[in-house]
Amino acid sequence: MTRPTAAFGLALFVVLGWSMIRASAPTYDEPVHLASGYAALLNGSRLINGRDHPPLAEMWAALPLLALRPAAFFHHPDWVMGRVYNYADFFLYKNRVDGERMLNAARLWCLLSWGGLLALGILAWARRLGGDPAMAAAGLLLGLCPPLFTNAGLVTTDAGSAALFFLMFWILGSPTLTWPRWLAAGAVMGAAMACKFNMFILPFFAAAMLLADWRLRRRLAPPRQGRPARGEALPAPARFPARSFAAALLMAVLVLAAVYRFAHWPAYWQGLSATLGRLGEGRGSFLLGGHFTTGHPFYFPLALAVKTPIPLLLAAGVGFWALWRGGDVPRAGSLRDLAWLACPPAAYFCLALLSKTQIGYRHILPVYPFLVVAGAVGAAWILRQRRGRVLGVLLATWLAASVLRAHPHYLAYFNEAAGGPTRGYRCLVDSNLDWGQGLKPLAQWLRRLGNPPIFLCYFGVADPSYYGIRYMPVGGVTNVERQEGTALPGESDAVILAVSATNLQTTYYADHGLFDWLKRRTPVFVAGYSIFVYDLTRDVAGALSLADLMAASGLAEEASRLRKRYAHPG
Repeated sequence: MTRPTAAFGLALFVVLGWSMIRASAPTYDEPVHLASGYAALLNGSRLINGRDHPPLAEMWAALPLLALRPAAFFHHPDWVMGRVYNYADFFLYKNRVDGERMLNAARLWCLLSWGGLLALGILAWARRLGGDPAMAAAGLLLGLCPPLFTNAGLVTTDAGSAALFFLMFWILGSPTLTWPRWLAAGAVMGAAMACKFNMFILPFFAAAMLLADWRLRRRLAPPRQGRPARGEALPAPARFPARSFAAALLMAVLVLAAVYRFAHWPAYWQGLSATLGRLGEGRGSFLLGGHFTTGHPFYFPLALAVKTPIPLLLAAGVGFWALWRGGDVPRAGSLRDLAWLACPPAAYFCLALLSKTQIGYRHILPVYPFLVVAGAVGAAWILRQRRGRVLGVLLATWLAASVLRAHPHYLAYFNEAAGGPTRGYRCLVDSNLDWGQGLKPLAQWLRRLGNPPIFLCYFGVADPSYYGIRYMPVGGVTNVERQEGTALPGESDAVILAVSATNLQTTYYADHGLFDWLKRRTPVFVAGYSIFVYDLTRDVAGALSLADLMAASGLAEEASRLRKRYAHPG
């Protein structure tokens, strides 16, 4: 049953990821990544988003668009002026190809391709460390890991860089390293660096791990004399394998330069410098009711604790412990296995704690594939214990119930420690919960009501009118300004206010008490766990507070009309 179980887990990865894709409006940065990726495929001489991201993950996501052949709009003023968010909005919603068709084709391609790479490394590593039972468990844990299948199903740079980060250490951590593996590791390193700027750390991480591994292997096994024959596995060397590592680094540089088409190679360093500068400035974030602009030491630990299924955390803890003990884990048990599985994610996680920009657990996404492998090793160890099968079934049932309760809005998944997805907004917002994806379920709910006009305080860049929402924008947070679809509710219409969770928690507002009046009210609906809807029609105080918000947002005339409506209630 090993292979069928693993295959079932991989099928879950695709099915749950696809359900999330179909239920979600574009997240905040997806239109930019898609448009800039397609533009880079057609015109590599200009990378419109090059100061924020390297182009590989964006171009990879945009590959399906080559078959759809949308217009690129290279003469549009927003392209010429470099207004990347406005250009992306025009590209997605004013194209000859439907915007959702383009986006979901790219999302599905990312889900399948990045998911396939993750599955390749995770299942192989788990089997090497824990045998066939661990491989079967790895498939199930991967298929029920919302952080991985949700991010893999989005057009961003996070999943690609995380998958390649993991694969590089999987290759380098092999018991034997042949020259093809050295070169493959270098190619993967270069590709990861070409996906996301934070992957510039990979050469340093790889060098540190190889040095530690060399010292450990010399202690565990005496070096063999003589040079290995061509194609022969490299033994524990007498000297650090500097030549092999140099060859891997050279391959990484070649891959990175090739992504930039060699002539535009300096653009990588310019983008890296700009990104490091922005990260040093910090950014607004929300954590358990508090607001911070330069990061908090508990942000990522809490995010890991509440965004990861608890059974996965427990199984991973058992797995690391079993590797430390050594003897009870088939085909593994050495400190070397533990080091390669634990040290890279631990180092990455510790480095993330120092960041001043903390806006989502996706910034520690490279940790998750290692957790899945460790969880698979732990599950295999549990199954071999007395009554282990019973415990394994209980953990698997808990895992499935915990994940599926968020269906299909898995971007908003929170585990039981946070109170589940319905209470996650009290812990974390932004890309942890509310990334703008909730417009689609909001539109579906409004259609059931006859599609009344609403007041919308939206966090995101998706176009509400694309989903048929008639709205008056009030104090939203977006990088795109638009007027289409705006409609002021009349005197006979219900007064309905929809507020994104990120805005409700005033993450990016100077006045953190702006929505205190609204938090005391109960929403009539929550779209995708991320957009809170309030009916203020019979709530005079609430409607007048909304009028104040409208006036502060520059809608003085509209606010005056609303105040007049409630000047003589009843």
